[in-house]
Amino acid sequence: MRVDEKGWLVADVGDPRVVFLPTVRTYRLVVTAPLGLIWHTTGGVGGPRWAETLARRIQTYRRGIDRPASWHFLIAKDGTIFQSAPTTVGTWHVGMPGVLAGHSFENVNHASIGVELENAGLLVETAGQFYTWPYFLPGGHTPGPRSRIDGRRIAHHESAAFDGFPEAQILSATVLATSLAHAFSWDEAALCHGHADFAAPRKIDPGPLWMKDVLPRILAIAGLAARPTGGAG
Repeated sequence: MRVDEKGWLVADVGDPRVVFLPTVRTYRLVVTAPLGLIWHTTGGVGGPRWAETLARRIQTYRRGIDRPASWHFLIAKDGTIFQSAPTTVGTWHVGMPGVLAGHSFENVNHASIGVELENAGLLVETAGQFYTWPYFLPGGHTPGPRSRIDGRRIAHHESAAFDGFPEAQILSATVLATSLAHAFSWDEAALCHGHADFAAPRKIDPGPLWMKDVLPRILAIAGLAARPTGGAG
């Protein structure tokens, strides 16, 4: 897989499936090329075609009605990569100040690539069942059945429970990260930013399961030396 001169993925035989669903929610980069990627998780229970639904939802924008969010890539649990914007523009995935490649930015969106992972994130356990945010029904402490996660999806990191990342999704993330690293001559630090690095404590994604367990595997496969992940630069 490679990135063409216009910033769109070009898949080779055997690469993950790529679907293009362009969004209008973009703006100009303030650098000649992006300086790194920032990992996110979508939240929500998900389900069949959930990733595609999200990608289609951000194709248009109604000011004052739609939540102002977008990203370049969304990787579904089945490994499909949805590309919503070329790498030549910025998207609305963080909206906070931070440091990338040693440079400070008022808004890191103007110098980065946003990658969403279809994943429910941190889970809470009640009576042997696991639930994703918002965890409980409004106004009470009763778990909401629509937030329940199938137990077969559960993975643990230290003492916490998370929605796991299927191998197909990890493979696609590896191919995508490797392609972006080659396209922009990134080192491993450019691949080690999470949403929480710029927006904690309001945002905690993609979480330690990804950053500390999965991402080092990706760096190793990509031929980049792993380091302790986390931190905004």
